[in-house]
Amino acid sequence: MDKNELLEYIDANSSAITVFKDKVRSDQEARNKKRQPAKRWNDARIERQVDKYTDEFISNVYDKLSKGVKATRSTPREKWVAFIESNEILDSLEESVSMMEIGED
Repeated sequence: MDKNELLEYIDANSSAITVFKDKVRSDQEARNKKRQPAKRWNDARIERQVDKYTDEFISNVYDKLSKGVKATRSTPREKWVAFIESNEILDSLEESVSMMEIGED
């Protein structure tokens, strides 16, 4: 399983990605409102930033999972799914994302 397949799997079986993107988008919109009018970002730039943060988030999740799965390039998708399900990774991920605070303090 590669990073994109993991993203698709999590997105199809959990609300974690949607919740994460919503939190990042809200943070980026709040930051944008604080910028000078001439320096404000358009919606496309905000979405690119959301995508960037999501990619970094998935990379971190992927790296941690690949260590748990002891994955190699030839590790079958089924082994990944079995590891994710047996360790209730999606539930943990949803809980972590729901408790996450993204933004300026």
